[in-house]
Amino acid sequence: MRTLVGIMTTVRIPAGWPATEDEARAVQDELRTKVVLDEPGPPPGTGRVTGVDVAYDDERDVVAAAAVVLDAATLEVVAEATAVGRVSFPYVPGLLAFREIPTVLAALSSLPCPPGLIVCDGYGLAHPRRFGLASHLGVLTDLPTIGVAKNPFTFTYDDPATPRGSTSPLLAHTEEVGRAVRTRASVKPVFVSVGHRVTLPNACAHTLALTPDYRLPETTRRADALCRRALKEATRVANPQAERAAADPERSWGRTVYERQADPVTWAGRVLEAVAPGPARTPEIQAALTLAADREQWHRGREVFELIRSGTPLDGLTTERASLFRLAELVAKVAHNAAGPPPYFDHHAGWGIAPLARQLAVGDPETHARVEAVLGS
Repeated sequence: MRTLVGIMTTVRIPAGWPATEDEARAVQDELRTKVVLDEPGPPPGTGRVTGVDVAYDDERDVVAAAAVVLDAATLEVVAEATAVGRVSFPYVPGLLAFREIPTVLAALSSLPCPPGLIVCDGYGLAHPRRFGLASHLGVLTDLPTIGVAKNPFTFTYDDPATPRGSTSPLLAHTEEVGRAVRTRASVKPVFVSVGHRVTLPNACAHTLALTPDYRLPETTRRADALCRRALKEATRVANPQAERAAADPERSWGRTVYERQADPVTWAGRVLEAVAPGPARTPEIQAALTLAADREQWHRGREVFELIRSGTPLDGLTTERASLFRLAELVAKVAHNAAGPPPYFDHHAGWGIAPLARQLAVGDPETHARVEAVLGS
């Protein structure tokens, strides 16, 4: 089958695009009322299905989006398109759609054929405000959309049974906002939620139809690869940070783990908690844990970093203790960065969290197990 290739579009930030968190939340409140939940959506394995994904170079303020259309019956690529533009909103958990929507819409509009069902690498109703990227994109395009995420965000679930196809509710307290779906036997599930004009059972059925060989849907895998290529093409100028990460496998792995977190500050706190049992929690480490657990305090990240740095002179500390305090400093940095706005405090601090945690867990099976559970390895 011949693949139709759309053009790479250069995107400007739309006039009137939200510039503050309050403005973005107001848009979510307005659009959320337009989500359609009583249509079943197209049957799995029929028509076309399109994956969308984005890749960022925050240092250059660049985001690249890709849309890849598959034949739903064969999973062969029918068409693809990309778009590149400026990052249109600061990083704020729960408002990530505002960073991605303009370039994703541009990629979709550049496709040479209708996209059919859209599959987002993210969330729909499984979102604190019940309006994640899949819902946002669905309302703006009025196309059926679903979200298939790698992690459960802030929601809870019971582990599904081992066989492929097993599911369990993804819960916000007692409300089912999605489902954990086992796409590979004995492999961590994915987290499926409705976006727009699709029911949850149908969204789960589509997810299974799109995962014959791998944990993630073919739509996501192919869109991820394409948007990364588009970003590389758009940022050919040397990037010392990225080059250093590529040359250091541990740093590169740490970057991947960090960037897949839906709530990186809370996650960073959980990592620190895993390597710092009660007796190891000095007041400085406890301050970092308390900071990460309270979103309202994230703006104090630099203050807590200074507390850790001033209260823990590294001379005389064991290597393990020094590394533990270094991890606490990284937690404080990512909290500061998440609170925004720029300038960031060591923008790539989060990349070091997973490698440092693994280093701290060496030789201690209990700590190693706790760390690996948080890292999702």
